[in-house]
Amino acid sequence: MSMNLRQHRRPVPMIPIVSLIDIMVVLLIFVVANTTFRKKKTQMEIALPASKSMGTTTSAPDQRVTLAITKANELFLDAVPVKIENLSQALKTFRATRPAAKLELEADTASALGTLVKVWDALKEAGIPVNDVPARIQRAEK
Repeated sequence: MSMNLRQHRRPVPMIPIVSLIDIMVVLLIFVVANTTFRKKKTQMEIALPASKSMGTTTSAPDQRVTLAITKANELFLDAVPVKIENLSQALKTFRATRPAAKLELEADTASALGTLVKVWDALKEAGIPVNDVPARIQRAEK
């Protein structure tokens, strides 16, 4: 008996390129078939007919009353000047006279943050949730 000292070489597995190309072609067809190509929609002006009797049952959209803070930290509730000390009482009176009206806070970017916090405190004291009063911060025109 003779010993075979040579190691047997394993054949290196080859990657079948042809089958990979087939898989890539199938994936490409899948992507192309599932991609939506949108056409540009043409816009046309259409004059819709109006009716005097239909659509009158809906109520007018809620208009918001403005609570404004100016650059000089002055407060205006519905264009009426209000002092910060009297704001909670003015808000209670406003809520009593116009319960359905909604408030909107408008503040100048240069107004003091402390004034804004005092307004929020007055809103809470008047029983109006701060989340119900959207705020718009904007720079006043010169």
